[in-house]
Parts: sequence; C-alpha cells; structure tokens
Amino acid sequence: MSTQTADWCEDLGPVVICGTDMEEYSRRSEGERWCFHCRKRHEFWWVCMAPVGLSYYGPTAHMEGITPECSDLFPGWTREQPDY
Repeated sequence: MSTQTADWCEDLGPVVICGTDMEEYSRRSEGERWCFHCRKRHEFWWVCMAPVGLSYYGPTAHMEGITPECSDLFPGWTREQPDY
C-alpha cells in the first residue's frame, strides 16, 4: 500500500523538491498603494493560500499587486508572516 506524500515533485539530479498544491482561500483589498516596481499607485490585495488536501504545510499569506513583480515594500524590506 502506498500513500501519496506530495502533490508534485521535481527531480533536480541529486536533489528532489516536493510540494503541495495550494489554492486561494481568501482575498482582501488593501486599497491603493505605491508600487515600487511599476512606480505608480494601484490596488493591492492580501491573499491567503491554503493546501488543497491534507498537508504538512499550513496556510500562507502574501501581498499581491496587478503583476507578479509588484511590491508595496521599499526595496530590501521584508514583511513578517502573521501567526495563525
């Protein structure tokens, strides 16, 4: 009997990286903020992602702009993950 321990695996030769599929659980608008990538103001969202099924991993959250490169953080700054 085999059990699936990961949703996906990538073989990189001597190392195999495995992970769990995540889906969007919630999205909350944070309003317009300055984007340090686009160099203009636009809307940002606080997005919470959760594993699809049973998983070792818990939910994660991040700020999302209109493109994947968007960031409302000054270059070099980081945002702490909230405790759930």
